[in-house]
Amino acid sequence: MRSNKVSGIDLFTHKANENFQKHIKTQSKRALEILDKAINWEALIKPIESELHKERSDYRAGRSRIDLLVIVKCFILQHIYGLSDPRLEEEIADRRSFQLFLGLSSGDSIPDETTICRYREQFSRLHLDKLLFNIFKKQLQRKNLILEKVVLIDATLKPAQATARSERDQDSSFTSRGGKSMYGYKGHIAMDLGSGMISNTDFTPANVHDSEKFESLLSGNESSVYADKGYSKASRTAELEGRGVSCGIMEKGHRNRPLTKNQKAINRQ
Repeated sequence: MRSNKVSGIDLFTHKANENFQKHIKTQSKRALEILDKAINWEALIKPIESELHKERSDYRAGRSRIDLLVIVKCFILQHIYGLSDPRLEEEIADRRSFQLFLGLSSGDSIPDETTICRYREQFSRLHLDKLLFNIFKKQLQRKNLILEKVVLIDATLKPAQATARSERDQDSSFTSRGGKSMYGYKGHIAMDLGSGMISNTDFTPANVHDSEKFESLLSGNESSVYADKGYSKASRTAELEGRGVSCGIMEKGHRNRPLTKNQKAINRQ
């Protein structure tokens, strides 16, 4: 943890936080206030804390509960704003809305990038990242902040940190996109259009085709599903429409059967 003082000046004085809460109304601050009130943090933290306690050598005795809550909220901030560990540390020191969301005040310290990275490794190893995501998602669903009626599905590539010859990242693989080869992973992602929140994810080696994970990203509550032509399959379209789901998967042309003008128009739309 990093000190909350710069040149001897406390970054998180109660007076400064009170003034910010009363007079500064930014979009980021309002969004985080809504999220903070919507989530039952006690219910979110309890199962994670229980799993950490099973590894007593890693979860040190005497660690305060607020530390874990701060780390979990840090992960959420990273997810929402797309921040790396070093950048998150900087933003916490600089942004009052982040400080308030994390519950930091006078005498508290800023989580440094090493601490955040260490917890991420532990969460990944114990599969607590998936547990956190699922509990977080269910709470948002109960508050009707994620409806999953109109869903967008796509995949994104993530390069591995090591080369193929290294012993690290052994579960990654090669793929090519745009004529360029890449060694790494693929994130298969479903997004709830109404809220802009990610509703389901699956991460695989990069050589797994986008289409293979389509069904696993659906919740069964969708009224419409949209995806690019990489997911196009006649049986898939028939199955969705058979369930009364509007299929917005782009049409794909085939050899000796090019797209019609109407299909091209629908794809553009």
